Amino acid sequence: MTVDWGVRIFAFMNIETIKEFIQSRKILLGCIAGGIALCIAGYGIFAVQQSIAVENARIAEQNRIEQERILKGKQDAERAKVIESMKRLIETGNAETALTVAEQNKELMNNELRAMIHLATEKDLLDRIERTSKWNYSDLAKYYGELADLDPENSKYRKELKGYDKKLRKRLERKLYAQAQALPVRDFKANMDIYDELMQLNPGEKLYKSKYDRYREKYDAFMKELAKFGPKPELSADRKFYPEVKKYLKNSSMYPETLEMESATDCYYTDSGWLVGCTYSEKNEVGTKFSEFMWFTISNSTVQKVEPGGAYTVN
Repeated sequence: MTVDWGVRIFAFMNIETIKEFIQSRKILLGCIAGGIALCIAGYGIFAVQQSIAVENARIAEQNRIEQERILKGKQDAERAKVIESMKRLIETGNAETALTVAEQNKELMNNELRAMIHLATEKDLLDRIERTSKWNYSDLAKYYGELADLDPENSKYRKELKGYDKKLRKRLERKLYAQAQALPVRDFKANMDIYDELMQLNPGEKLYKSKYDRYREKYDAFMKELAKFGPKPELSADRKFYPEVKKYLKNSSMYPETLEMESATDCYYTDSGWLVGCTYSEKNEVGTKFSEFMWFTISNSTVQKVEPGGAYTVN
């Protein structure tokens, strides 16, 4: 094989390689071109979809605004009717009914309706005052108090409130003093409390202070005396017995397993200790039930003395 032939063979081989290369490049370029075309088409679809979505959103917003406008129009019309109805009711002396109308339509609330409610409230309170007896200080003070809160700048309402409040306090003072006069002298705590209240009503009255101090001194001395008897006995939750009495009866009864506590009095005091009355029942050996009321004197949580039911009378 000559050199020239070898060269021709090599050249032929190179020509085939070049053709394949070119062919592969054509395929690659075709793929790229196809991909670009698909991207362009996809973008176009996306752009159209976006445009449709924007338009739909715009239409939805327009619809929402229109619905709100329609609703507002209806509410304004309803509110106008309510306000006009309240005006007529107020003018005809039916402010309380006007307030009921407002309460039934509170979903229409705005500044205009609030102003109408304010007017109706004021007129209703004034109507109530007009219908109230001039001697009914408590109600008059209440109504003028509400008017003063409603219109703090109105000096007339504040002045009337002060006047009726003063009259009311004076009436209450007379009532409390009459109650104090009727109290037993030995009821130190009740007297002390009522004179304390009278001092709050009329701090300038020296009599109330001297009476309070005297009863306070007696009460403190009395409580010191009671302290030697230990803690005050307390009723059971069902208010049928005192634990100290039940324990005593259990220990001293011939039939403790049949013992039933039936009722108990309040707790009193004597010179000997705390005094309580209890009703209890038992059954004897043949099953006969008997019930009895007795008085028990308790000191330092222990029953010290037992007396028959007729030994004391509770007023």
